[in-house]
Amino acid sequence: MKKIIFIALFSFVSILIFLPNNAFAACSTDGSGVVTVTDNSCSVQPDSYGITMYKMYFCTSAPTAATTAAAADISSCVLVFDAGTTGSRVDMTGTGDAGAFGGATFYRPDPNTYTHGYMLIDNVFYVKYAAKFNEAKEGSKTGDDNGLFCGTLAGTGNESTGKSTTCGDSAITAGEWGAQLTSFNGSASCLAIVTASNLNNTGADITGVLETSAGVRTSDCSDVDKLGGIQTFASPVVITKDLKMINVAFGISEGMTIFENTDDPPIINMGSGPFQAIITVTDY
Repeated sequence: MKKIIFIALFSFVSILIFLPNNAFAACSTDGSGVVTVTDNSCSVQPDSYGITMYKMYFCTSAPTAATTAAAADISSCVLVFDAGTTGSRVDMTGTGDAGAFGGATFYRPDPNTYTHGYMLIDNVFYVKYAAKFNEAKEGSKTGDDNGLFCGTLAGTGNESTGKSTTCGDSAITAGEWGAQLTSFNGSASCLAIVTASNLNNTGADITGVLETSAGVRTSDCSDVDKLGGIQTFASPVVITKDLKMINVAFGISEGMTIFENTDDPPIINMGSGPFQAIITVTDY
């Protein structure tokens, strides 16, 4: 019975994520929800955010990130979530509603103190967002649509070069954009590994690595297949024999990045933003 309860509650994922992009300062929003893009790039909370997760591990010491010659060393880790080669998708909103990873197998970790986590997810992030801006923008799809209202289009494309947005003179209904992350440095150059320390002053550190289908770090960003993440937990996750529930929460308050060029009006693009996994346990 404990195993059934554990599995059911582990698959209950709340909203509250890792590091798919370099973190940007928050966009400025006034009391009416009108958005100002600061410094040509800033972050907002998307209307919805979807990820596909393949595996999650709890670790008793820090894993070693993948290199261009070797896969990540996770010998100190135990598997707690496995969605095989197809992965399991979950979609989140900013309402605090829970989502569930379907088609995955959950494993009860042995009693121990786990200080780190390792997660393997897809490098495509599904985002929806629409807003009114303080000045006219130009959509990136056709280059001839512009206005104060902009939103994501339905489709999939590169984070920084994809045709992700449309703009106009009236409110936009957002489509789901699959933002494909192939470099942590946008289109400027290939940056395949990044680290952020002391996230939100919690003590949590995160390293993100863009990996190939072979599980090694990409060398030129042309063959990115997945994103591997190593997280130092702000507080150790202590598993006892009395474990009742594990809750994995994801924060998307800065889950979308908006970036624009210096044209008049500026051409706007939208992609994924930073996220952090927050794990808590409950005993009987």
